[in-house]
Amino acid sequence: MLILEVEQPNAGPDAEKLAALTQFLIGRATNTGATKTISTPAYLQLAQNMGISLSQSQLASLSQQPPLNGLISNVEPDKITFKGAEPEVDDSDMSPDQARATVDKMAKRAASKGA
Repeated sequence: MLILEVEQPNAGPDAEKLAALTQFLIGRATNTGATKTISTPAYLQLAQNMGISLSQSQLASLSQQPPLNGLISNVEPDKITFKGAEPEVDDSDMSPDQARATVDKMAKRAASKGA
């Protein structure tokens, strides 16, 4: 986390409270092994319970600015996705046959150097 994400002079106390709430929710999801998402109405209700009056469109706007842009990856009408919830992308373009051929080639090379 960058120091900018912790202290933004123009972010206001509500953004800081929302960042704290979001960090708490991400921590809970991580500790329990749950998905890093929450329903938008539930998040807005939690914010309301903290004394923050917030609409879904206001949240979407705030999520594009520090400190929330480092914590929230997407705000949809039905759910909020936190950073780190995106599935890992497999960049491997190698087919199983190509992988097997590469391993065989490496094994032959290692065997010839060992003899």
